[in-house]
Amino acid sequence: MQNKIVKSVMVTLFLLTMIATQAQPKHERKDFTFKTMKVKNAEGEISEVRLQTFVGSLLIKEYTFELNSPVSEEMAESIGTISETDLNFDGYPDVDVYLGYYGGFATNTQQEALLWDQEQHAFVYPDGYAGIGELMLNTEKKYLIHTGSEGPDERVTSYYRWHGSKLQHYLDEVWAIESDDNTSFEGLLNYPLQRYDAQLDGRISVIIAFQVTDGNLVAGYIYYPKAKTPAPIMLLGNVYHKDDGDYYYLSEYQSDGIVTGEVMLKHQVVDGWDNKIEGTWTNPQTLKEMKLTDISFSREMPTWFTKSLLAPEDPGNIGREYSFRKWHLGAEEYMGGHITFRAAGKNKVHFECVNAAHGIAEGSSEANRPAVLHGNWFEYHDVNECNYSFYAAFFPRFVVLVNTTDNSTLECFGAGASFEGIYIKVKQ
Repeated sequence: MQNKIVKSVMVTLFLLTMIATQAQPKHERKDFTFKTMKVKNAEGEISEVRLQTFVGSLLIKEYTFELNSPVSEEMAESIGTISETDLNFDGYPDVDVYLGYYGGFATNTQQEALLWDQEQHAFVYPDGYAGIGELMLNTEKKYLIHTGSEGPDERVTSYYRWHGSKLQHYLDEVWAIESDDNTSFEGLLNYPLQRYDAQLDGRISVIIAFQVTDGNLVAGYIYYPKAKTPAPIMLLGNVYHKDDGDYYYLSEYQSDGIVTGEVMLKHQVVDGWDNKIEGTWTNPQTLKEMKLTDISFSREMPTWFTKSLLAPEDPGNIGREYSFRKWHLGAEEYMGGHITFRAAGKNKVHFECVNAAHGIAEGSSEANRPAVLHGNWFEYHDVNECNYSFYAAFFPRFVVLVNTTDNSTLECFGAGASFEGIYIKVKQ
């Protein structure tokens, strides 16, 4: 009897919840109007703004925004001004709230916002919007920019893009006011930039700058500004996310595919803002390790980083040969991988691969079964009739090969060998 009563109560509660949920109307964005109120603190200064949202005469919700610097009523005339602009380019007007001017530069303002979420039929707080200042929108390319001062002679333009309701900082462009040679970094807005300025063992200056894909592929450059002939050297690798931070394992590739250095970085964000970074650079031939010291993090784009390495390669521009070579301590020589491609019709290629970095893996596409490209990638199954499969993704200067079957298929080659690796384009 007691179980029946409990079940009856649970069913009743469920039905009441369903009825209440169905009874709540879904308001459309066009139905909303707004009202702001300025609130004074004990000293009689304006210290916060309350924004009320209405549908008709019905108050839906009230939002409170605190001013970073309370101001007198005489100075607060425009505080609380709202503008209904489509901030995230989804076709629906959002709400921007002006909360005051810091001074020092025209765009040093306090702004808050509410984004309209059509799925929820409600406004939501955006993450990362507050604290930036006045933003300009590029509705055609769907990014936002903020221009501020970087001292008496320079300005900095910061680029942002939306990831859902989070505004992601992509990169900073520092430029001289009097210069006519400003570089446009719009072509680098496919992924956010990460830049680390550091010293190797406290004596060799180095700049590491890279981008990271959603699949954790890392591509960028390492640059030694005090080298005899400084030039960016390509860095490629992966990042692994753990609870205590992000771990970057990167290889320093020369144009012929030889790896001349290994970089490891650990990046933690403490208390939401403090960057704690440590790392090393290692010579793969001698195993000499140098610690990265005096590390600073920013999103300032170096002037020599003018093109993203992570733009998908055009299928018609895939190279003929790709390779990599790493020093093998046991063999005391460079060993690595080599893969060639030849066209087999529209969006089709044949391949031959040999990878000897950790044992020998070799195989090719079947004569009557080429790999089929889907944009800049393909997946090929049953290499050498032993169920080994791999994925290939092409970029302008390299191709990434990744195993897509379980480890048991690696016995196809013996000793756990596979095609996996990052191969540098050496012949077009």
